[in-house]
Amino acid sequence: MKVLEHTPRRVVVTAPCKLNLWLEITGKRPDGYHELFTIFHAIDLADRLTVVRTDGDAITLRTHGRPCPADPTNLVWKAAEALFARTRRRFGVAIDLEKRVPSGAGLGGGSSDAASMLVALDLLSDERQPAATLRECAAELGSDVPFFLLGGTAIARGRGESLQAVPPSRAPRGWFVVVFPRVEAPTAKVYGAFSLDLKKPMPNEGYALATIERLPSDGRFEATNDLAKPFFSLFPQVAHLRDRLQTQSGRVFSVTGSGSAMFTTVEHRTAGLELQRKLEAMQIADVFVCASEGAS
Repeated sequence: MKVLEHTPRRVVVTAPCKLNLWLEITGKRPDGYHELFTIFHAIDLADRLTVVRTDGDAITLRTHGRPCPADPTNLVWKAAEALFARTRRRFGVAIDLEKRVPSGAGLGGGSSDAASMLVALDLLSDERQPAATLRECAAELGSDVPFFLLGGTAIARGRGESLQAVPPSRAPRGWFVVVFPRVEAPTAKVYGAFSLDLKKPMPNEGYALATIERLPSDGRFEATNDLAKPFFSLFPQVAHLRDRLQTQSGRVFSVTGSGSAMFTTVEHRTAGLELQRKLEAMQIADVFVCASEGAS
């Protein structure tokens, strides 16, 4: 994320989304979550949060752009309540959320908003919190939220909250075309449709890292994602769309997270814009040209 503005009463921060370049499910946890091995990669398609400190202790939230709730069910609001409860320090905030990242797309938009909210509140607070406090609060809010405090590229294990940063020298830096098929995929339903093979071997982490380190830019990369099959079984129309995209472009499109967004690699921004024009002409999806976070 980027802090675009910081004064004692106002913070403006971006909330970038992510792709899963690798996602394997290796077991079921006692707490009901699945055991994951995944590689997160932040890209520069981002929401924007403006947070203003106000008198009193009320939270207000205004949203614009893509549809999302402007009430306590929004993860931004939940993040504020969670941090205030944990630190026992409360103040009023007026939040403006410009929503660009589609919801229900497997891009982690809501999780990123929550992480950015934690950072913004900490910057506005009279007393800064240790990084560990923000991480603990993030983990309570959702499995993906801690990653967005870290950014870049990271290996995630457990339910997604156990993170290991990938060194910049081994992380991909490239351009992507992301396609949102205008379908919101319920995460729990997609996980519920996954049939776990209890004899599945543990992921070859060295091979996974080596693969994403050599990420090709010609669209020939297909992300490993154990959730792709159950997602497409629930949304066959998106499987059909994926086939059309691949036929039209000659590139491979991979599902990120539990869907519904798909992505491919491109050589540079110009190639991305050309592909965007071609796919948008089909009038069946929203198309974004994105760079690795910090690379554009």
